[in-house]
Amino acid sequence: MPPREKLARLRRLVPPLVGDALDNLRASWRAQALTLAGIVWGAASVVLLLSLGSGFNDFLDFGFGKTGDRWVAVDPEYTSTEAGGRLPGRRIRFTVRDLDRVRAGVPSAGRAVAENQDIVPVVTPRRTRATVVSAAGPELFHIQNHAVGRGRYFDADDERRGRRVAVLGADLVEVFFGDLDPLGRTLQIGGEPFEVIGVLVRKGWQFMTNSDIHDRMIFVPLSAGLRALGDGETIETILVEPRRIQDEPVVRREVRAALWPLHNLPPEETRAVSFMSVPEISEPSRRIFFVLQLLLGVVGTVTLAMAGTGVANLMIAIAHERRAELAVRRTCGARRADLMLQLLVETAVVVLVGGTLGVAIGLSAVLLIQVAPLPPDFPPPRILPSVVSTTFLVLVAVGLAAGVAPARVAARVDPASALRVT
Repeated sequence: MPPREKLARLRRLVPPLVGDALDNLRASWRAQALTLAGIVWGAASVVLLLSLGSGFNDFLDFGFGKTGDRWVAVDPEYTSTEAGGRLPGRRIRFTVRDLDRVRAGVPSAGRAVAENQDIVPVVTPRRTRATVVSAAGPELFHIQNHAVGRGRYFDADDERRGRRVAVLGADLVEVFFGDLDPLGRTLQIGGEPFEVIGVLVRKGWQFMTNSDIHDRMIFVPLSAGLRALGDGETIETILVEPRRIQDEPVVRREVRAALWPLHNLPPEETRAVSFMSVPEISEPSRRIFFVLQLLLGVVGTVTLAMAGTGVANLMIAIAHERRAELAVRRTCGARRADLMLQLLVETAVVVLVGGTLGVAIGLSAVLLIQVAPLPPDFPPPRILPSVVSTTFLVLVAVGLAAGVAPARVAARVDPASALRVT
């Protein structure tokens, strides 16, 4: 039979077969209730577990995104080779000259900023508390994805003029000023007065921090912070943000090329500075979360496959019980392929009806979890079109696999023996 005629025949046969299958399911739903329950449970498990896995991935991206997703930290270390008559072990010291050299000599960097952090006593009329203070250039606002809730962030003019201004993390407003408006008020940092000009939007839990989360930190311009926190010259860290995440290796090479001549370092020197990047830190966590999501998907798929085994056994039993009916169809001219198609369609109907109900239950469970009062660090599951489509693809695969054995039983029916009256 030509392919076009086969396709036309399928179009004629499948709709009435689906109708018959639904009628049989309605008539014998009590006998098939346990099998349907397995399919429902399996489909709901796949949706729920894959949604949880998607939630974990979002949780990871969101947690790292609060701190910045691509910056590279460059820290001064000790030399490992002899250079310029100096023995190995010389301490490298960064100053503003190093920052200027990086800005001028690293074209793959979109932004570069120096940052010093220290824990110092911060004094207000209401309270004195040891607090992490970050002294950095205004570019830190973009590199670390800050957002201002009230007031403003310090700018290049504040940095250039050395103004003693401060921006508070969201949690520190109540700590230092209670119910008062902090804008325009003064706090003492390292014995020097700083005027509060802004308050950051609350970030909450962060996946990666240095000294503390940003909600509990104070941010001041680098020029004023160097005087209040250090010797006025030494820089602890230079943060470099590549224009593209994939440019990180190029940025590292360009930083070495820019700083090595400034510190009289030979080309073979490799330990004078250290690099730490967000992608480098996040990649192991991403792999763990990927394996976790894969494991959840496998668990749900195995659960659904076990339910499919029950469907196959049920349909084999139905094929045996309906041998006389199948024999009559065979006698009336039905082909073996037609009998196989009948049992495949009936199996698919059972699987898809139970699977659709299971997907609906799984989606309802995900929505309930999303609106439930969850702990702040718990990643809520997320519904993705790919989760639903993957579930139905698994259902189709399970339906086809579960229908093969019953279809073969149906195709082997011998009309003479099936209709013989004993």
